[in-house]
Amino acid sequence: MREKETKITGVMVQYYVLCKRELWFYINQVNMNYDNDDISIGKAIHENSYKRKKKEYRIDNIVFDFIETNNELTIFEVKKSSKITLGAKYQLYYYLYTLKKAGYNPKGVLVFPKEKKREPIELTEQIEKEITNITENIVKIAKQPIPPKEINKPFCKRCSFYELCKI
Repeated sequence: MREKETKITGVMVQYYVLCKRELWFYINQVNMNYDNDDISIGKAIHENSYKRKKKEYRIDNIVFDFIETNNELTIFEVKKSSKITLGAKYQLYYYLYTLKKAGYNPKGVLVFPKEKKREPIELTEQIEKEITNITENIVKIAKQPIPPKEINKPFCKRCSFYELCKI
């Protein structure tokens, strides 16, 4: 039997950075409570912010929240809060990395509409190496028959997989 190819997405990169167990659940389509308040709030912020922008540009397996093409290409990722930005940064790094491999040289900006904040993101050679490593590890996790071991983190209690992880 032929192995199914793992098409890496920005969400997978974000989950990899924050929680490899949640990544495994996501890849294996184990869906939990998407009535989660944080998810609902995030969707509402995404839908109601930047109304003049065309949203959700889709290229193959990646989706940009919105883009600007004034003098240069800029990719924007909209997030609910700037509290836990590491995963969001790596999601945007992955988008920049993918576009760079395709011959573009975009800028990246994380935006937090509720906080009226913007954070420019720059892809460096070091980050490119990390993204290469992350994508290779995502493929390895996708092939595992069981999820990685649970690692308790401060933000676990707000995760929709919290109860499943504790079983």
